[in-house]
Amino acid sequence: MKHFIGIFLKGLLVIAPIALTFYILYKMFLVTDGLFKGVLEKAGLYFPGFGVIVTLTAIFLVGLLASNWLTNRLLDYLDKVLIKVPLLGTIYGVIKDTVNSFSANKKGFSRLVMVHMSNELKLLGFLTNDEESAFIPKDYVAVYLMQSMQWAGNLIVVPKDQVQLLDVSSEEALKFIASAGLLSKKAGVD
Repeated sequence: MKHFIGIFLKGLLVIAPIALTFYILYKMFLVTDGLFKGVLEKAGLYFPGFGVIVTLTAIFLVGLLASNWLTNRLLDYLDKVLIKVPLLGTIYGVIKDTVNSFSANKKGFSRLVMVHMSNELKLLGFLTNDEESAFIPKDYVAVYLMQSMQWAGNLIVVPKDQVQLLDVSSEEALKFIASAGLLSKKAGVD
């Protein structure tokens, strides 16, 4: 009986990540396909999957417009207006800053660090800000400590000399931390 249960659990461990991945992709398909479904049905153009194509095209066109000098200025103006609206501006600002932190030209989550808390205790996090401010004293940096198995975390401010940059890609670091260290990659530690 133990052998039977062991084989069953092994099968479950193989199937669960695959099933969950396809489930998430399926839900993403339903959401993106449904964004323009009503408009496309009224125009008589809807078929399953066409909403995804229209959604991806719309996102591409917005990106294209944001790359243009004139429309980029218009989007900057709209951005400033949205930020000034009470409550909406706060929510929009936090979401925008979070999304922008993953941008290639931003520092955000691109610098993995190891914080030396003591001789034995070391924490992995992302160096998010190394500029002196009202929140960050001189010779201190802001490090975001992501919690494993979820997208929450704590921001700590620590002395620079307790922070060590690691030579690991952001993608590998996020995978490692989010999986609670279950995924491994040899890191280049200075």
